[in-house]
Amino acid sequence: MKTSIRIKTTAPWALYWGPGPLPSGATAHGTVTRNETDTGALLLMPSGLYVQGNAGVLRSLPQREVEVGLAASVVGRQGGFTTSPARAAASRKNGLLGGRPRKDAE
Repeated sequence: MKTSIRIKTTAPWALYWGPGPLPSGATAHGTVTRNETDTGALLLMPSGLYVQGNAGVLRSLPQREVEVGLAASVVGRQGGFTTSPARAAASRKNGLLGGRPRKDAE
């Protein structure tokens, strides 16, 4: 059975790791979900390998799938912040960036 990986870089990883400290030299990069049901903290170990951490227990992950998931996460995150002339005009019209909506914009 092939493992499917979904990564969320803005998710609260500490909920899955718990109150204990991370392993020495490890950094947290969000959460990882395997096969739609198994979620844990996504940790980058000092060796350069990504692992899943749950309550102090580390499990290996398929590195290539993690890299693809991280790249997709970055692209998705940037998509929400892109701007275009049409978006800028809509924001001005709706008052999101320029204060209250203009009365003539109705």
